[in-house]
Amino acid sequence: MRTNIYTYLVWLLILGATIVSCSKDEDNGSVTPSSEERYTGDSYQDLHSPWVKDPSQKTHVTRWECILFGSYSTNEVVSGSFNAVDDYALVEGDVITDAALYSQLEQAEWTDDDTEIGGKRYHRLNGSGAVSCSTNREQHYRWADTEAWHYFAYAPIKWRILKISGTKAVLLADRMPDTCPFHDKDEDVNWSGSHLRQWLNSDFLHRAFSETERNAIETTSVENAPNVSYGTKCGPDTQDRVFILSNKEVFASPLATDYGFYAGSGIDDPARRFRSTLYAKCRGAWWSSVEGYRGNSFWFMRTNGYTPSNITYICDFGYLYNQGTAVTCDDAAVLPALTIDLTKASWTVATPVMSTDIVQ
Repeated sequence: MRTNIYTYLVWLLILGATIVSCSKDEDNGSVTPSSEERYTGDSYQDLHSPWVKDPSQKTHVTRWECILFGSYSTNEVVSGSFNAVDDYALVEGDVITDAALYSQLEQAEWTDDDTEIGGKRYHRLNGSGAVSCSTNREQHYRWADTEAWHYFAYAPIKWRILKISGTKAVLLADRMPDTCPFHDKDEDVNWSGSHLRQWLNSDFLHRAFSETERNAIETTSVENAPNVSYGTKCGPDTQDRVFILSNKEVFASPLATDYGFYAGSGIDDPARRFRSTLYAKCRGAWWSSVEGYRGNSFWFMRTNGYTPSNITYICDFGYLYNQGTAVTCDDAAVLPALTIDLTKASWTVATPVMSTDIVQ
């Protein structure tokens, strides 16, 4: 009798362990994958493609190596106090307080709103040159006088390396350098016919890069796949020197993982959180005041939303809004991407970026 009771108890323990094990699998959705660390692509000299740890888990970590390439109007020169942007939305160096330099800029000669003083380039902007400007629009640059000039120093553009293949590197800006609507009319439009595509490959390209630097920028074959949730067609594939990312490149694909983003669902990926420069804010970029994401901006994708007159975007906490917003939205920042030939470009290594750094 004791033997039968003992056998019965053993079977109960085995059954209990099995039930607990099954319950854990159901809670997690699947068996937890083993830990994995790897570089997602090639290396060139001392540069590497993104390093990812546990890429298929919600606790994934990414490190992007970075370079400086090109330059753009970034940091505002002021003569005294500055209160046009909330302190939490600024980073060190955004504001240059220098009354003497400000006076020189006021008296300088300008060509296409650019000038040079002491071997350094500067750009000026007033309300007429902004995408949108207001004196009291919350979480937007506060213009005290829309007629007055604001002066910005050019600074090197920092880029994250999304992937290296041979000597070619796909780069993504570390901060949004500017603001521009996806399109200038409220109508059905896709990336191929958008105002933003034209602007990036003309105005931005020529302001941000010298002729030598432009010669190092490759023409990239850009795929414009339909919106997977709504089936909205996104137009023909294009050939671009400067572009913005698509839904597929930041979500739910092996390519998104290679670029350092979390390809699954269920989290607001810190790797997709970005801040805009002070110049972009002066041009109209919105910033978040939400605790945990304060200072982050939202950025356009090139994938249409639930209709051809909508465009998808990544919000301040790293979530992909697949339904989209109006193509004429005037306060989303622009996060440019491009491909360069590292053997032709003049670049400088910059401080790497970790996805854990981006958690505000």
